[in-house]
Amino acid sequence: MYKTTLLRLIIMIFLLAPVANAAEVKEEDKNEDGKTDLWIYFENERPVKIEADRDYDDTLDMWITYGEKGKKVTEIDLNFDGNIDMRTWYEYSQRTKFEIDSDYDGKIDQRSQYRDGKVIKLERDEDSDGELDTVFDISNRQSNMIKRIEVNEEDLPQQK
Repeated sequence: MYKTTLLRLIIMIFLLAPVANAAEVKEEDKNEDGKTDLWIYFENERPVKIEADRDYDDTLDMWITYGEKGKKVTEIDLNFDGNIDMRTWYEYSQRTKFEIDSDYDGKIDQRSQYRDGKVIKLERDEDSDGELDTVFDISNRQSNMIKRIEVNEEDLPQQK
């Protein structure tokens, strides 16, 4: 009897657990055609994911995922062909990384990395060989601060 009761309790926990953890979903009809084209998923009253059909063809083409500690990833199918063409990563509302396939061939053409809201590394496929070439990289620099330079006032042009 004890084993049967324990087994039933375990089964109930497994069956009810998805309901307890299920995300609340808010649906919106942005173009007012009677069909949902935006879904916002919440867990514990916090948005965790957004999905959208931006061209109203009943196919998702934008996804935004919210993670812990201010992290967010945006993925967009720019030309509505079913493939993600652009990804952007954020941390505390600041972009940290960006990738795009601007010619829609399934390969990333450009990648940028950011620190403190500024580009620190840029890679592009400059010669269309499918490989990203580093355009510039200042990711090893510790600060974006410019060093103050002392100037001898005698060396400055005199104003009249």
